[in-house]
Amino acid sequence: MNAREKRIRILDLQDEYCRNCEYNTASHTYCRENCEIGEKIAKLGEEICRSQQGRKVITSKQWDSMCKQAVSLHEQGVGYTIIAKKLGCHASSLRGQLKKRGLWNGESQKEIQEKSRKKWDRLCQQAIKLKEIGLSYPEIARQLDIATKSLRDQMSRRRSK
Repeated sequence: MNAREKRIRILDLQDEYCRNCEYNTASHTYCRENCEIGEKIAKLGEEICRSQQGRKVITSKQWDSMCKQAVSLHEQGVGYTIIAKKLGCHASSLRGQLKKRGLWNGESQKEIQEKSRKKWDRLCQQAIKLKEIGLSYPEIARQLDIATKSLRDQMSRRRSK
């Protein structure tokens, strides 16, 4: 049962049993200790809390330190995605924090997309030549060291233009 289903189950139990209970105005500890339903509700609530503890909050001071490390690693030639993994955060969060502090010196989204488009144009041209000599898409993908599905998707995009 996922967290959403657990919340719904708690509400269903409360609607079914707690609304009509003579102790419904009593403290929750009373219900937890003296009522089977109260015990179930408490257990479900604890499970929800435990499942959501994975997300950590990073303070401004921690971001300052992480951004300094990121700048240092980027100057050594490490990419931002790898830096984010090393620092234990998402790449987009790191990019946002670096931009906020005026430390971002990576490519803009447009530059990244343009670079990707050029890369795929080049790979698709190579794939067309390999297809002409009789290779299948899986063989071409292996030779170009790319995923077959990505190759098919990119080839069909370029055919429709």
